[in-house]
Amino acid sequence: MSLMRLQEWISGQLQKRKELLYNLGAISSYASMLTFFWHGISMLVAKEHPKHTLVVYAALTFFTIVVMAPYKWDKKWMRIKTSVGMLVFGLSLLVYLFCWFVY
Repeated sequence: MSLMRLQEWISGQLQKRKELLYNLGAISSYASMLTFFWHGISMLVAKEHPKHTLVVYAALTFFTIVVMAPYKWDKKWMRIKTSVGMLVFGLSLLVYLFCWFVY
């Protein structure tokens, strides 16, 4: 099989499965958000002080989601994803800030 035919075949497969790939990406995105929140809760339970880079990352990610929200608000699923992102990263940031100041 030539390289050109392989590229065409891969392109065709990606086009056929575009919706499935998008859904897998969305699930992965939600899982990463929840993992981030879970990490914050585990730090809270363990009474650990977070590193400043973690707090800054949570703050910048939350800020990015909030600032970009109006541009994604026209599609239902983007509203849902953006709302979930704001909720999860907002709560994560609060947990990290609490751990930062208390522990």
